[in-house]
Amino acid sequence: MLVALTLAQPALAGTATLNQPESPNAQSIDSTYRAVLGVTVTIFVLVGGWLVYSAIRFRERPGREYPDPPQVRGSTRLEIGWTIVPILILVGLSAFTFYKLPKVEDVPKNAMQIGVTAQQYSWTFTYPNGKHPAGPNTLVVPVDTPIHLNMHSKDVVHDFWVEQLGQKQDVFPNRITHTWFQADKIGNYDGQCAEFCGSGHATMTIVVRVLSKEDYLKYMSTKATT
Repeated sequence: MLVALTLAQPALAGTATLNQPESPNAQSIDSTYRAVLGVTVTIFVLVGGWLVYSAIRFRERPGREYPDPPQVRGSTRLEIGWTIVPILILVGLSAFTFYKLPKVEDVPKNAMQIGVTAQQYSWTFTYPNGKHPAGPNTLVVPVDTPIHLNMHSKDVVHDFWVEQLGQKQDVFPNRITHTWFQADKIGNYDGQCAEFCGSGHATMTIVVRVLSKEDYLKYMSTKATT
């Protein structure tokens, strides 16, 4: 148990420093992860703690005789208990996950449609008016606006991931995949292609610039090009 706790410590510590979710779907993913983590860690501590206590409390000590304890052939109550309780835990976690899943997957009806084209080793974003930023890898969107990304690849499989804004989504050639987000705060959000796609994979970054709605309109009228 001590070894497991030691190995788990960096991972558990890391959860405290993860970027905070800034989109409704990212918040749903985060809350689901924390709920599952909380339940599993609690079970681990209870079971592991009981094993450690039993090993210390009932260990053999020099100078004492230990007659064979009464032989127990079975306990119907215990067997029913350790069968039903895990089932109830799994059902509860499944119900919570399915409750959160639509908030992750379902795209709001009023979402802005933006096309995403992936290729080694860049992203190109096409806006509703057919324009896109002058430079690749930068997506500019207004704050508090649902954004629906329609994505495809020109070559190999890529993976669109901006941690604070939602789930990872694979991007395939000859197929359209979808994801969405709604940035809650103005600022820059960094992302990365999360599928190894070749020698330049590490350079295939993403920057989502979130502007006020007024600044976004100015940007689209002055900075964006066809």
